[in-house]
Amino acid sequence: MNKKLEYGLRKIKYARLRITGLERAYDQESNPTVKSALLTCLRKDKDKLSDYEVTGIYEED
Repeated sequence: MNKKLEYGLRKIKYARLRITGLERAYDQESNPTVKSALLTCLRKDKDKLSDYEVTGIYEED
């Protein structure tokens, strides 16, 4: 497999894992400040993944 493609697929895999982890952390958190920060990160990561699904390009920060 092409190294660049393999690296891109790995980034997507880890992005999905990160989103799952953020969702779990958000559900378990009780502090409103931390919940707000987790929600912000979750929205950014979901937006990136959604953009990837539409365009085929995953952009990192």
